[in-house]
Amino acid sequence: MATDSPERFHYLLIREVIETGHAPTLDRLSSLAELSEERTEGVLRTLERMHGVILVPNSTRIWSLHPFALNPTAFWVRTANGGWWANCAWCSLGIHAALQENVNIATFEGGEGKPLDFAVEAGKASHTELLMHFPYPPECWWDNPFAPCANILFFASEAHIDSWCSRHGHPRGNVLRIDTALRLAELWFGDYASPDWVRKSPERATEIFTELGLDPSFWKLGGPFR
Repeated sequence: MATDSPERFHYLLIREVIETGHAPTLDRLSSLAELSEERTEGVLRTLERMHGVILVPNSTRIWSLHPFALNPTAFWVRTANGGWWANCAWCSLGIHAALQENVNIATFEGGEGKPLDFAVEAGKASHTELLMHFPYPPECWWDNPFAPCANILFFASEAHIDSWCSRHGHPRGNVLRIDTALRLAELWFGDYASPDWVRKSPERATEIFTELGLDPSFWKLGGPFR
């Protein structure tokens, strides 16, 4: 792997977040990469264009490195070795998949209801009846990466999803059982902490959705999967 490849930078960033709990500054990333700050920023911007990282607008500060959030959210994921914020319900399962460790997830039903605190061990959730709701299809996720991700939430029932969508003005999208959601997280995020990570192509994403039997009318990638 080239020293200035965006894939190597992704690995350096992920390892730093896992080990320290926060993203490195540009100066720190430059030191880790053993490159000049100018070249480091250039590669970081390339990774941003690939959607491998989300930067604060007009800044080199990292806002999000999926599945890890770098600012407080309603999802706190902890292991025996540390704790991290996740961007959404799916990302909270994604941290389990990326770390390949048992985790506990603390959040709220629908981001507003009763507290949820459950374990995920060896790919199985202790709260076996949970549902995960995706209001927006994947073909529009990157239209605004801050909004669709934040609306992917856990629910205890289909009725709560219906009332939540009505009250908050979001569409009723696709609902996954927790076991399917965990498998989706494993297939999507399982390589995120690996030096072999590559961003998924539309073809690979479609393969994953098809393997899990997800509704093609929602999970299709009709436009560019940016």
